[in-house]
Amino acid sequence: MDLELIEPVGWDAIVIGSGFGGGAVAFSLTRRGYRVLLVEKGRSDAVHRALLSAAESPEHKLAEGRWPTKIPISIDGNRSETWPVIGCGLGGSSIHYGATLGRFRPGDFEVCTRPDGQTVSWPYDYQELEPYYLEAEALLNVCGTSDPLENDTNDALLDPPEMSESDTHLFRAMNHAGLHPFRLHVGLRQSANCQWCASGPCSMACKSDVRNTFIEPAQNTGHLTVLDQTEAVELLHDEQQVTGVKLRQGSTTREMTAHTVVLAAGALFSPVLLMKSASEIFPQGLGNNHDQVGRNLMFHAGDLLAIWPEGKYSREGMNKSIALRDFYQTGEQKLGEIQSMGLTAGYHDILNYLHALFARSILRGFPILRHAARIPAYIAAKLLKEASVMSALVEDYPYPDNRVKLDADSPSGMSVEYHLREELVVRVKKQRQLIREALYTHKLAVLNPGIELNYGHPCGTCRAGEDPLTSVVDKDCRVHGMQNLYVADASFMPSSGGTNPSLTIAANALRVADKIAARLAT
Repeated sequence: MDLELIEPVGWDAIVIGSGFGGGAVAFSLTRRGYRVLLVEKGRSDAVHRALLSAAESPEHKLAEGRWPTKIPISIDGNRSETWPVIGCGLGGSSIHYGATLGRFRPGDFEVCTRPDGQTVSWPYDYQELEPYYLEAEALLNVCGTSDPLENDTNDALLDPPEMSESDTHLFRAMNHAGLHPFRLHVGLRQSANCQWCASGPCSMACKSDVRNTFIEPAQNTGHLTVLDQTEAVELLHDEQQVTGVKLRQGSTTREMTAHTVVLAAGALFSPVLLMKSASEIFPQGLGNNHDQVGRNLMFHAGDLLAIWPEGKYSREGMNKSIALRDFYQTGEQKLGEIQSMGLTAGYHDILNYLHALFARSILRGFPILRHAARIPAYIAAKLLKEASVMSALVEDYPYPDNRVKLDADSPSGMSVEYHLREELVVRVKKQRQLIREALYTHKLAVLNPGIELNYGHPCGTCRAGEDPLTSVVDKDCRVHGMQNLYVADASFMPSSGGTNPSLTIAANALRVADKIAARLAT
């Protein structure tokens, strides 16, 4: 849609960002009859291909639904530039995600205590989010089975598709080892021709993503207008509310107004827009009187594990089938979920993974060495041909000095500063030890060297809480001190939990939409 053709006034809500948070809010509000303008930096017509392709120009990245510029990331003072593992197009990162849609455990909503004794708590409990979990699961066609370690069974889950012979063997082996595997919770619209491509872009619309679950139904109401290839550059405001949103599309800049503004640009970029909206009233940016915007950035850490079967088994069928939460919390240590990746561990999968590691290594200044990765990729593909690849997530704790910052020298206008704590290293190694001990009869290899941060799971940079001194948004995810500004993406999360955040983001966004709708009705 052309920015010059859009009405500048009369919107009930302007939603910035079309991932799980923005899509769910737009869906919920439009089905109530409210007029919503959805602003997306990427393209509506992006041709989604596998992440980590060789294309490096901004135009190619946007055409494939990926973030168009590199982001500077400093890990313990070692600065590098990397392509972020996030989507940029209608539907956000959900186009590329693996469709894993598990809930946080009830204990994740209780007080989170870091090893240094500092605590952080959620401003609401699991029971408040539970009905929205149920709603999100129904909308996203989540299939799977209940975790046998949990007291409550989730009868709303759809029956999962049949596992491959290889996954069936591994599932039984885990049970035999005294573990408690269950069927991974995955969003799938099953069809006779489904290829089970849940670990990348889906060409048959089987995978439940934001576009087919939230945005297209919202468009069908006639109340949603999508403004793509458009960037929100500033939030205009007075002392109490947002009075307008300055949007830029190509060389055109216009101001739009709405009763409510919802930030859902993701945990890396929602805080950037708040900080860029500085003024004489709020010199550090909106919601940032106490320098909390952008802080407490969290990623998950963890491993990619290759587990070989005891014998030869077919991989035909569903290979993204297994979840395991035996080590989600061990004593006082919070670890996380182990889950199937659905990867074949083929040559191109491994080569793309090695290229991603290279981009963050000290050798990145020697591009010719990037091509040398073909040799170890070929060897690894031969060795891993029969293995199942699983992801072992470990919860990341919030620390104020892990943060997103404005950076005028960066093409994305921001940079990330992160300090890898020894306590996180210890917890990752503990989880490795536990899974090795449990599956000691199987050949098992950790595919990643050192500690790997999951850049696809950023969260926490606009933390929710009741105290404005230590948080950015309140219980309803409304920015402290602002009457009509909300945050509905992963930024709000006070802690990262031990599983994929997508379902929690969607459920919370549906909850926030209810709060907004109640306010619009008054």
